[in-house]
Amino acid sequence: MAKNIKKMQARPVGRKTIDEGVKWSELDANELKATIRDGLVSMTIDERAEFIGTLEAEMRRAGLNMRSYLVPLGIPGRSTEDLTPTEVAHLIRFLKLNAPQAMRAVERALTQYDTLGERHSGTHRIAA
Repeated sequence: MAKNIKKMQARPVGRKTIDEGVKWSELDANELKATIRDGLVSMTIDERAEFIGTLEAEMRRAGLNMRSYLVPLGIPGRSTEDLTPTEVAHLIRFLKLNAPQAMRAVERALTQYDTLGERHSGTHRIAA
């Protein structure tokens, strides 16, 4: 009987393990967009700007230019700090559907921010 009991590992309070977090690659494009948008809306402006900077850096690291994807989506090529949660979520949805090579960079950026994967059940937020 003791063989069937798995060892419990201690983990810091308030941090998620990979098993508890969102599996970004398993979400369909529309669910991914909604989850990202809701997570960005719940962040402060500074946290949001930091995430967008991280996303841009991860894409650049993968040899991709984030701004080159914004223009075809009808999102003006202004500074990345000015992007709204809806625009960022729309960009990530577009990348999931049309640029699978970019999703590794997107997932690296997403896994650095636990709040993006939290579900806000029962509440509806208006995206900025």
